[in-house]
Amino acid sequence: MGLDITVVMADWEHLARIPAAARLDALIDAVCPDFCCDPCEEADRAVPGGWVWQRRTPWCAEYRFFGTTGTYAWHFRLAEAWEDLRPSASPALREALDRFLGGLFWHGPDQQAAEPDDGPRPAPGFPGDPAPWRPEVLALGSPDEVAALARAWETAAPRLEELREPFAASAGRRPAWFATFDVAGALLREWGEVVTGAGERGWGLIGLPN
Repeated sequence: MGLDITVVMADWEHLARIPAAARLDALIDAVCPDFCCDPCEEADRAVPGGWVWQRRTPWCAEYRFFGTTGTYAWHFRLAEAWEDLRPSASPALREALDRFLGGLFWHGPDQQAAEPDDGPRPAPGFPGDPAPWRPEVLALGSPDEVAALARAWETAAPRLEELREPFAASAGRRPAWFATFDVAGALLREWGEVVTGAGERGWGLIGLPN
């Protein structure tokens, strides 16, 4: 079985008031409460993609991706595809997507994307913590970092179609379920929604492993 990812935006000020050692549990409990009854869980599963809010935790929300199964493999494949596409991208688009994907789940041009089963990687801490909070999460971006990602996305979004032809040329390197630009582009745009939504609230982003 592979690793799954749950993407959450959170009010950083609220999260910073939670003791560092309890933050990860608080986030997991906020988006996956263990007291839900079966009808509640069935109703929750029926919610389509987009932001999902729990009434009792208005300080955070989970983003449900429309086309994925929840597995981290989708995001790994997107990072892997970007490795193939970078040489064909214009300098402005390359710089913007390097910044955007590098702040989420791509590890940079000099490093291979992490395999889905490699497990979480250490994350940076919250400013002002007496000791950095370093939970094993799949992604972590402070409000300032999210704002920078949103600016990068604004540059990249109008130019994504430039990648359609180079993506098709390298499609044979990817599994059938991730072999079309429409699938990859849709996932990339959803990450744009994630960053934009968090940025508009001045909140941070966390990728929880599960």
